[in-house]
Amino acid sequence: MLDVVGDGRRNQKLRTRRALIDAAVTLLHEGRTVTIAEAAETAQVSTATAYRYFSHPSDLLLEARTLMRAPDVLADLPDDPAERLDMVVSRIADTQLGDEAMWRALLRATMDRWQQVAQGERADDIPFHNRTRTRTRLDLTRTVLEPLADILPPAEHRRLTMAVMLVYGVEALISTRDACGVDADEAKEVMRWAAQALLESALRRSET
Repeated sequence: MLDVVGDGRRNQKLRTRRALIDAAVTLLHEGRTVTIAEAAETAQVSTATAYRYFSHPSDLLLEARTLMRAPDVLADLPDDPAERLDMVVSRIADTQLGDEAMWRALLRATMDRWQQVAQGERADDIPFHNRTRTRTRLDLTRTVLEPLADILPPAEHRRLTMAVMLVYGVEALISTRDACGVDADEAKEVMRWAAQALLESALRRSET
């Protein structure tokens, strides 16, 4: 009997936790700021209960990200470096431009967390979302450009990797859509062109 009661409580806790995570995803898709109170209201639980599961919105966002993973952008990549790069940049652009509200909300959460760190409200040295997002995109870029490791000098290969990081992803989305004022289709084409221009420049430099 005790085991049954214990299992019931554990299952209820899991359901509540999942409801809060689902609520955070809903708020992100709606372009709203994720707070514990908002997530609790959306999940139809008390704020006090929500705080027992997540002490800070960033903790909730970290788990919510597991439900918002992009498709496998590295699937079936060709061997040609230019084609590989174009395919990944295109896939990332399609994913992010297809759900701008969510990605903008995640970026806003990063900036909010950074501000808290800068003001000494949190002990973290780097916002979790910024750290996770950047590492993931850096790993993607390194994988895409891996065939060039034996072609480009190490310093040039590293410089190309860092430069490509600038022309796709959520920051590039903001630059093209807001600063440049272009529509989603042109934003994607600009990202693709910029990535290829960087690749061609690096290859030309290595030849000379």
